[in-house]
Amino acid sequence: MDRLNRILDANLNRAREGLRVVEELARLVLENAKLQKQSKVIRHGITQAEKMLCIVGNGRDCLGNGHDRSLLASRAAYRDPGAKTTVAGEKKRTKLQDVARANIRRAQEALRVLEEIAKLKNGPASRKFKHLRFKTYDLEYDVVQALEKYKK
Repeated sequence: MDRLNRILDANLNRAREGLRVVEELARLVLENAKLQKQSKVIRHGITQAEKMLCIVGNGRDCLGNGHDRSLLASRAAYRDPGAKTTVAGEKKRTKLQDVARANIRRAQEALRVLEEIAKLKNGPASRKFKHLRFKTYDLEYDVVQALEKYKK
């Protein structure tokens, strides 16, 4: 098992999951098509960057949707020591802004990891992850501002 692929797989999932939560807040709570689309575009950009990583291996490990078979093969969630690790603040959210911030920051952190590890495999993919990370900074500001104006 390639441990770098394991890092890539975990962080691709983490980034997309965090953005999906934000996308749903924008879509179903704020009913804001612009913010929903921004979230979705970033999330789909992550998949495009993943495809760039897949191409590095001459496409042999690419699945039909562009996902890298070697990333999936490296997954070992059942023995991940981090799966059961939590800190106090992670279990409590008091308002929607907390949910949004936590999930956007999760995506930002994952994108930073992807950017750094991708440098070892594919420079253009690394640059794409960096670009997406910076887009999440703008998204964070816009979503948090919109949620502060939101009335239940």
